[in-house]
Amino acid sequence: MVSTTSIQLEPQLRAALQKAAEIDRDLGPVGPDIADIRERATLARSYWNQGGPDMFEVSERLIPGPVRDVPVVLYRPRESSRPAPVFLFLHGGGFKIGNQWTNDRQMREIAAAWGGVVISADYLHAPEHVFPAAVQEVAAVLQWLHESGAAWGLDTENISFGGVSAGACIGFGAAISLGKMSWLRAAVGIVGAFSFDTTAASMQAFGNVGLFPQLDLIKSMFEAYVPNPGGRSDPRAVPVLADVQVLPQSFIAAAEYDVFRDASSLLASRLAQADRLRFFKIYPGMAHLFFGFSREVPGSVACVSDVSKFLAECLPVSSV
Repeated sequence: MVSTTSIQLEPQLRAALQKAAEIDRDLGPVGPDIADIRERATLARSYWNQGGPDMFEVSERLIPGPVRDVPVVLYRPRESSRPAPVFLFLHGGGFKIGNQWTNDRQMREIAAAWGGVVISADYLHAPEHVFPAAVQEVAAVLQWLHESGAAWGLDTENISFGGVSAGACIGFGAAISLGKMSWLRAAVGIVGAFSFDTTAASMQAFGNVGLFPQLDLIKSMFEAYVPNPGGRSDPRAVPVLADVQVLPQSFIAAAEYDVFRDASSLLASRLAQADRLRFFKIYPGMAHLFFGFSREVPGSVACVSDVSKFLAECLPVSSV
């Protein structure tokens, strides 16, 4: 068992986590309902989304889905006469919280560095909607981008997807459900919740050291997302169980001090064996929440930069 004193977080990340806790305290008591919790989470992200690059276009849009019109934010970094490749991003939040604005700053940073269009999408949340609802919704969004995205100035043959934590799990699950598609060109998984095996070494090492998420949350989170025991071996819910041959070239990012580190390592290993892995890195000194702190944390800045370079390699953008 790793002790709290042996956790060597990057100093800027430790400061950011303390700042986040202060912001949460300053917002005061949160109400008991899930709607109250979600509103609090949105308010708590405001500070971290300030600053960053300007875009040619930031617009709220809707994409038709099987249950509702899915709210998304489109980030277009510059004007262009040519169709742009697209990256569909899915936020984290334990399958319960977060929305299409959660990682606003990181979306603008990726779009600016890469040059393609980034679309940040919401998805159906537990407990109101359980597996496979979110996976089916995201699969429908990807299919719509391929079939109808030309009207938005998108290159419908060059689509990538990805997300953070629960969003990575859902995104990979959606791609698994679609099967091998030539127009799905790249996948990004950042601290992905790709497996919920609490016996994994990283689960045991970092699940009780005061970092989010704690080990006792993992079981309840998975059961809320997949309440039917029969679904808990479905590869759309647990991507490490999938035939990874159906996935495109992939970027996998893990954090050194994260319960899901071994899940990312396992998926990366399987992707590598199938010649589907382009990038894998365990970011030193980082914990599960690091990606959202690019305003102040060098490790987050490095991950944003690495995602941008990966997208540029897999989906290059015309300079015209």
